[in-house]
Amino acid sequence: MHTSSVRGSVRPRVTTVGPLPQAAAEPSPLQLFDHACRRLLGRGASFTDSVVHQIRTEVPYYADPVLSPPDLKQSADTGIRFALEAALDPGRIVDIERYTRELGIRRAEEGRPLDEVMHAFRVAGSEVWSGIISVVERDGLGDQRHLVHVAELVWKMNDRDAVLVADAYRQVAKGVASRHNERMRLILAAVLESRNDPAFIRDAASILDLPPDGRFAVAELRATPPFGRAPDAVPEIPGMRVLRHVGAQRDVLVAHLGDRPLDALASALDAGPGMRIGISPVVHGLKNLPRARDLAGLALRTCRADGEVAQLDARLPDGLLVSRPDLSAELARVLRPLYDLEPADRETLIDTLGVWIEKGGSAVQAARHMLCHRNTVLNRLRRFEQITGLELSRPRHLVRLTLAFDTLQLLGPAAVLGCGDAWDSDPES
Repeated sequence: MHTSSVRGSVRPRVTTVGPLPQAAAEPSPLQLFDHACRRLLGRGASFTDSVVHQIRTEVPYYADPVLSPPDLKQSADTGIRFALEAALDPGRIVDIERYTRELGIRRAEEGRPLDEVMHAFRVAGSEVWSGIISVVERDGLGDQRHLVHVAELVWKMNDRDAVLVADAYRQVAKGVASRHNERMRLILAAVLESRNDPAFIRDAASILDLPPDGRFAVAELRATPPFGRAPDAVPEIPGMRVLRHVGAQRDVLVAHLGDRPLDALASALDAGPGMRIGISPVVHGLKNLPRARDLAGLALRTCRADGEVAQLDARLPDGLLVSRPDLSAELARVLRPLYDLEPADRETLIDTLGVWIEKGGSAVQAARHMLCHRNTVLNRLRRFEQITGLELSRPRHLVRLTLAFDTLQLLGPAAVLGCGDAWDSDPES
């Protein structure tokens, strides 16, 4: 409801009517305003829809389905209701003040440009005032010209609310990113989701300055609390362009590889203390970035400790295991008899199997690594076969035993023992 001359300001649309006959008990301007606010409150969702429609008509930013806040209708409905209730009851002013501050903070945290936020706020204010005038005329509540006596009060209240929105925004944002950078951020986020419409992909490629059919890979970075922290800067890799999307729980890097190998991306990423990184295989075309992000997240889940950079291409069996932890737990049940042994005995057998697998099935190499005799390794492996009922010399048995061992390393003893928390936990945590 702001009438200043700054860019984006709007004025209410007042309908001019001729003189009305003097009623026997003409309501005062404040009474007329009170009646109109109550009638407008009664219109509820239908009036909110008309305000949202006008915002999208007058503010191109809010007309864009990518840029527009998804909670626009809900926010408009809450703001309109609080504004009308505060007009009826000054004691409710605290609600509209809290709402406007929260709106400014929320829009700043989302990265919406302040000019667009204020433009939409003023359009909404203008629509409420125009609605008040319209309902007075339509419902025959009185002479709408009498509302001029309360107009100054109404616009002062709106100016105050606009100042609260802007102040809260500035306190959080400390400056507003350019429209181009904001659009790029939101477009990249949309591309990483499931927006595979060809027209959208073409527009996104133009905005992001990326080839729609190029070679891409996605990396997900997760910081492990309390000491892990994602790097602030995007890595600079010759011949490769890397864009960054900052998420709530993890950061996502989108790399246009050009003609560079995937290893060039992996070698440039440093998973320091408290960090884990998962990298997708190469995908072709922007339309496949959602799949690449899913695969990068899968690669991230195969990390067994902080400091790892996991390429899914090199960990496909692990990727299968973590993608279906319930089935992996069924595979791992073959190891359950080991948990009838003494802990030290069990750990010795499991460690020996792990070293033997890592050394390519060589008992000699495993013995050298473990500083014991070759026959000691062979005896432990035979005992392992006796306990599990699987023979390491039979290829299918070996595959199952290797997958069971990897499940134990990835999901822990809970998977072997059949505990639900091995696969009920949130994979994103």
